[in-house]
Amino acid sequence: MNRPKITVNCLATNEESWIWYAINSVLEYVDEIIVWSHGSTDMTDSLLSSTKSPKLKYKRTVDANQANFTIYRQQMLDQTDADWLMILDGDEIWPDTNIRKTVKFIYDQGQNYEFLIHPYYNLVGDVFHYQDEAAGKYRIGQHQGHITTRFINLKKISGLHYERGHGQIGLFDQQNTLIQDRKPFEAKFLDLPYMHTTHLHRSSLDYTVSKRPRKFKYEIGTQFPENFAYPSTFYKSVPVSIASPWQRPNFSYWLQSLWQTPIRYLKRRLFESEKHGY
Repeated sequence: MNRPKITVNCLATNEESWIWYAINSVLEYVDEIIVWSHGSTDMTDSLLSSTKSPKLKYKRTVDANQANFTIYRQQMLDQTDADWLMILDGDEIWPDTNIRKTVKFIYDQGQNYEFLIHPYYNLVGDVFHYQDEAAGKYRIGQHQGHITTRFINLKKISGLHYERGHGQIGLFDQQNTLIQDRKPFEAKFLDLPYMHTTHLHRSSLDYTVSKRPRKFKYEIGTQFPENFAYPSTFYKSVPVSIASPWQRPNFSYWLQSLWQTPIRYLKRRLFESEKHGY
């Protein structure tokens, strides 16, 4: 029996800080990566073009209009000839063990599920700290928190297509049902988190990307344990000069975080109290 083919779709705009690490964190474990640079004007294109692998299919789109984000997502999906789709954003880096175990699960049991649910570490300040779980508001089935759907079984869901605009985009089936809402619920939660850098600086040109500046967070997060296994891609030499992933925030960041963190924590606890009627 042939093992299922896994193809990655990655659409990125000005992601120079992390996209090389993101791509190289999964490259060894998947069969193909379709990556489009959506009107990037920083070093994203240089980083992508420097990655020499027959698995990587890189394309640059001149248009940077976020209104066309969904259109490009759909075009990438239409070009995907695989059993499983993996969605990878330019700010998502996978620890080796977790991507390896995920792919093995797909090989061994993936035929029984429509999609997989993964948790993620939402980094704040640097790669050494992450947000507390109370900040995670996503709900998929009975699961809630910093979770998302990143692997979809293309052989089990007919008529897959993207709808909604950038920031709210979702995958729908032939009946225009969001895949997370399909009945029966045939998904598997895997406690194999990846690292998400959406709240860190992602480019020297973050200010040029719609909504990007608002995503940066001043927050003192939870520190990873000393024995935490960081993605091996963090230890590799990047072919283009970009900031080290190991950089620490400056003093100004910590000053801002000292007063903003308690406010964020209080809001989260109040939100939880209102939701549960405490």
